[in-house]
Order: sequence, then structure tokens, then C-alpha cells
Amino acid sequence: MEGRDLLPVRFGTLVSDERAATRAMAERKEQFAASLDHVRGAVELAVRAHSHEAPQGRNRFGESGRDYMSAKARRMQAARLVHEPLAGVARDSVVQPGPELLRAAYLVERGTVERFVSLVRRLQRAHAELDVLCTGPWPPYSFAEGSLSS
Repeated sequence: MEGRDLLPVRFGTLVSDERAATRAMAERKEQFAASLDHVRGAVELAVRAHSHEAPQGRNRFGESGRDYMSAKARRMQAARLVHEPLAGVARDSVVQPGPELLRAAYLVERGTVERFVSLVRRLQRAHAELDVLCTGPWPPYSFAEGSLSS
């Protein structure tokens, strides 16, 4: 990954033989070229953020609607406080569903990985009520379009 650009394919992608792989690639040449251009020179970094605040809404019968909505608004704001600065440093980003406060993938230029990781550390210090975890660099799975099939 340090010296080459990768365009990952979906795990479990199967083709019957080398000829089928060549045919599938040729049929979608433009799409693969555009996708490779999008990720060229970049890697994926994953960020997950968890709140130290006790989860709200597990038993909605024991809390008021106002309390539930207030807690939800606080969680959304905390996610934005982490995501927006990171998205500003990344070439692209995608927020993914999950049980965390924030689960996101960022497409980051190889040369700015340390800058991105430093920003994650600063955000962690600035928001001590959160646990922020950054992993990677990974191949840009979240930013690769399509898959092969045969």
C-alpha cells in the first residue's frame, strides 16, 4: 500500500477462472478506472467514537420523551464535533451505521496520515467524555465502487 494504489473488491467476490476475471474487468473498465482515480494516493482510516454517557433510550418507558430527545441531540452533536474536523482533512468520508456514537471511514492522502492521526488525538483530548479510536491505514474498502461477479 505504501508504493501502489489499490482498488479492493468486495470480500467473497468469485470468478470462475482467469478468463472470467479478465472479461469482468474489461466490461467495467471505465468504472474501475474512475474508482481507482478516486482512491489513488490515499488510504482508508477508520474512526469510532463512544460516549462515556450512559446509553439513553434502552427503556423508553422509564424516561420522558424530552429526556430521550435531549440525550439523542447531545450524542448527535458529539458525533459532529469529531466527524466534521476529520472530514475537513480527508479527501472523502463516509459515516457508517453502527452502535457507536460515530463509525466512519476517511479517505486520507498517504502523506497526511500523521496529520489526521494527530487531529484524532487532539479531538480525544478536547472531548474527554468520548473514547475515540482510529485504526488503519487500510486499503480503501469503503471508497471502492462495485465488485466483480461471474
